[in-house]
Amino acid sequence: MRKIIPMLTIICLLMAAPLFAANLTLPPELGATARILKTERDGLWEKSLIVQLPERRHLLSTSDGIINGLGAINHSAHPLLWKKLAVELATKLQCGGKTYEQQRKGMIANKLGLQPADLTLVGTAADMDNLAVVTKQFPPFTVTALVTAGAKSNALRAGVDEGTNIEPSDPPAGTINIIVLTNARLTDGALARAVVTITEAKTTALEDLKVTSSYTKGVQATGTGTDSVIVVSGTTGPKVTYSGGHSRIGDLIAKAVHQAVLEALEKQNGFKLKKKP
Repeated sequence: MRKIIPMLTIICLLMAAPLFAANLTLPPELGATARILKTERDGLWEKSLIVQLPERRHLLSTSDGIINGLGAINHSAHPLLWKKLAVELATKLQCGGKTYEQQRKGMIANKLGLQPADLTLVGTAADMDNLAVVTKQFPPFTVTALVTAGAKSNALRAGVDEGTNIEPSDPPAGTINIIVLTNARLTDGALARAVVTITEAKTTALEDLKVTSSYTKGVQATGTGTDSVIVVSGTTGPKVTYSGGHSRIGDLIAKAVHQAVLEALEKQNGFKLKKKP
């Protein structure tokens, strides 16, 4: 009996064959590979950073929580494509951004010979060509941050700017996505604490660049309304139960993220540190 595929799924999956896959070099201590998969949909670019793991590891993702996964994805698509998906969702013509992301994750999982549940994915409209990759080491620890960042149209100050949606309905016009890899064997608590450290480092980068809120004039931004984080535990390094700023691993995470956010925002938006007189 032939399997009937819903028309909605067919529409969502319409895309060209991969155009190019670029490999990135990661420290061998991390035991992970990374590459960027480039495709097109409706004539608009799509670029996915794929971090693949040789064995299952604990990952904490702001999209999927803690999973025992085999990879992490930061997917970027042309801003016009996100806007088109938002219109399609509003008019109930096609799949919308969330379904599109799930279909993208399914396509990549199939390409890797995995199940979608093995992966976690975050989305952005920042161009993956502006990815910043920063590694910090202090034996026996290695930390690498992979960051895409846009903050010109969606920057906000937490606790000041108002949130009005139950679920996000707008395309990710400005987003800071951060993937952190380490060789350290992070407990679930350390994974969660790492998100705090990462957020603090991101905010200090925004402060250093003097990025202001897109919603409240003249107010310092602390992030954007759609930021995401993925933290990937290692397998060969020391066991870590605390990843705050007083720990060596927390210090490395903060420094790697801070530098990567600075670099990514300069590449994407042209934000630069002001030279001291």
